[in-house]
Parts: sequence; structure tokens; C-alpha cells
Amino acid sequence: MIEFRVSWKNLYPTPDFTMTSSLATQLAQGASLNSSLLADRSKRRHTESYLFTGKEANHHDFYSVHALALNGFTHLRSVNPAFGAFEQALFSDATKSVDRTLLTKEKAEELSLTIGRFLRLLGPYLLDAPSGKILEWLVRRFR
Repeated sequence: MIEFRVSWKNLYPTPDFTMTSSLATQLAQGASLNSSLLADRSKRRHTESYLFTGKEANHHDFYSVHALALNGFTHLRSVNPAFGAFEQALFSDATKSVDRTLLTKEKAEELSLTIGRFLRLLGPYLLDAPSGKILEWLVRRFR
């Protein structure tokens, strides 16, 4: 007769926590790298631009592009006061820290609708110089 001996250790092996903690460490490092990249997008340099060549685009951060856009927006608002309705949502100082990829789905959709309404209003002025400044801001900030 054959006798089988079963050990609980064979049926339920103890977990290897070194692998789990190693994976957790790797994930934490990746998360911290991603969070610093997302949190500090204002310092990223852009090589593609509507207004500037690649070399010139590298010299303009979000803050300088925002200043240019605000200048263009002020000009267009003086021509057509209807633009004023978009100042808070698209050109205020608070928009410098908005990252569309971090918004909730509802907020991102609301932002898309606002940008769409603004672009329809901007259409007749696209050949004017201030519009280029505004488009540069919208593309860089809100992608």
C-alpha cells in the first residue's frame, strides 16, 4: 500500500514578501517620477509651436505664453466684448495651474465645451495677430 503525506506547507506556501515589496518600491518610484512630471509641466520646454520656431519655442514657458495670450485676449475683447465671457475660464491666472489630464471627466468635458464656444467666436478673427497668441496659449495649456 502507498502512503501519501500531505503537508500544509505544500498546499499553502508562504508568500514571498520580498518580491511584493520590491514591486511596490518600483511602482512607488515610477509614481513619484510621474507625479513630479505632471506637477511641473510649467517648466517643460516645447519644440512645436504655432507662433515660434523650435529654438524660439524653447525660450517661452507657460508664463510668457500666458502673458502673450492675455495681451491678445485684451485686444480682441476691446474689439468684441463677447470675448469677456471667457476670461475667467481660459485666461485667468488660475488657468496657469490647470492640467487637463488631471481633471475629472465632467470638468474636462466642461472645459472642452468652453474652448469650443470660444473657438467659434474666435473664427472670424483668426487672421488677426492676437488670435495667434491666443491659439498658442490654448494649445500649450489645454492640449
